Amino acid sequence: MKKSRITFLAAEALLAILTICLARNIFAEEQPPKRVAVILENSGHEKWNSFMNGLKQAAKLQQLHLIICNTDEIENAQEEKELIKEQWDNDIDALIIQAAPGHDTWKVLKELPEKKPVILVENDVLLPETKKNALSSLRLARVMPKQYDIGYQLGLELLQQNKNDIKGKTLGILCGPAQTDRIQKRQKGFQDAIAASGCEIAWQLYTTYGENAAESIEKQGEADLIVALENDGLEKLGEMIVDKKLQHKKVYGIGSNIRNVTYLDEGLIQGLVIPDEYSMGYDSIMEIAKLLKHDFYSMQDHAIDFRILRKEDIFTEENQRFLQSFK
Repeated sequence: MKKSRITFLAAEALLAILTICLARNIFAEEQPPKRVAVILENSGHEKWNSFMNGLKQAAKLQQLHLIICNTDEIENAQEEKELIKEQWDNDIDALIIQAAPGHDTWKVLKELPEKKPVILVENDVLLPETKKNALSSLRLARVMPKQYDIGYQLGLELLQQNKNDIKGKTLGILCGPAQTDRIQKRQKGFQDAIAASGCEIAWQLYTTYGENAAESIEKQGEADLIVALENDGLEKLGEMIVDKKLQHKKVYGIGSNIRNVTYLDEGLIQGLVIPDEYSMGYDSIMEIAKLLKHDFYSMQDHAIDFRILRKEDIFTEENQRFLQSFK
């Protein structure tokens, strides 16, 4: 009898454990997935393809629901504030955001009513010297390219392809939107790399959203070499070469879409530095997922690497694997 009773009690205990496990699974399945909003300027542009693929792959693994905000250019902090408020009111659980140009975006983030996780990508917040610790209280991390290193590498690439002999040559720099962290760091890196070259900087052009960039470029003086510090500017230079509005120039730049790779393959641009934006998207989601699962987790910054691409090595197996994420 004692043995039968022990067997009975063991069976009852096992049944109870199975019931608890089943209940937990049912409860977990009933919970809606956590919602992560993503705010980028001109979010539908193909320059974000690789980044979006990284986001979606990681979100699928972590069972997170992505809300990709449909945006055009985001010119300032006020426009971004409206987009953030809309998503905050939509009861999101976390936010991935590209900081708007200017020095006011920190105020927008600082004034958020709840301390939900925020990941900054592509473009960091420009902080005034007196506000360097303004965002320290937020649940915030930065996952973005090594901007200074990317600019520096672009300068080295230009020197290498010209056999370190550009003394006396003129250079035009198509910078991109002014008052953005990424452009300032890339520009500093590039200029440091070519500082001792003897090259003369003929012009530096900052663009604004909505302007006719081709007309602005055509108004600049002559330059033997032209570099673009961001994707849209490099794409515009490629278009101008195709349209024969820009001839007999050597062009180098930083890009993140397949169109600029095509321009490189066709010999329209001579050198291309590509941030690994697939990793930027993937790592952003993985950091958020850790915090959403473990409330006391402290999110970590990630410095995203880059790749140098030249016409002669586009079709190597390694580069082709890298470029698959662009599609």
